[in-house]
Amino acid sequence: MIIVLLLLTSCSEINTTNTNEVFRYWDGKNPPSDIQVLRGQYWQSGHWTTEYIVYLKFKSTEEWWNKFLKEKNLFADKNNWTLPGDAPGWFRPSNHSVRFGTIDDFDQGSGYFRDPITKVCYIYEIQL
Repeated sequence: MIIVLLLLTSCSEINTTNTNEVFRYWDGKNPPSDIQVLRGQYWQSGHWTTEYIVYLKFKSTEEWWNKFLKEKNLFADKNNWTLPGDAPGWFRPSNHSVRFGTIDDFDQGSGYFRDPITKVCYIYEIQL
């Protein structure tokens, strides 16, 4: 019975726009005090491989952002990037934003943006 329950609950799709939930699904913990989550959208398939798409908009400290870049091994990326067609209307990084990305063969088009003036960050992360 427990195995059946685990199989059924692990196959549930997740779809939320609750900002704190979005951050928690994405990062695995609640937003720290140096993050102000402004908007979010998260979808996760019911498939056991944890396929997901996340959109986040938040303000962070310089210290948090730099630590994040280092942990994720992200670098400034000047290549063209196309906004996904399913992006929410609020997901619009400013013209001042610097885009960061990874040199990973498994990257599916994720984008990490930060406006150095306003400190507003946008994250689009996809794993399918």
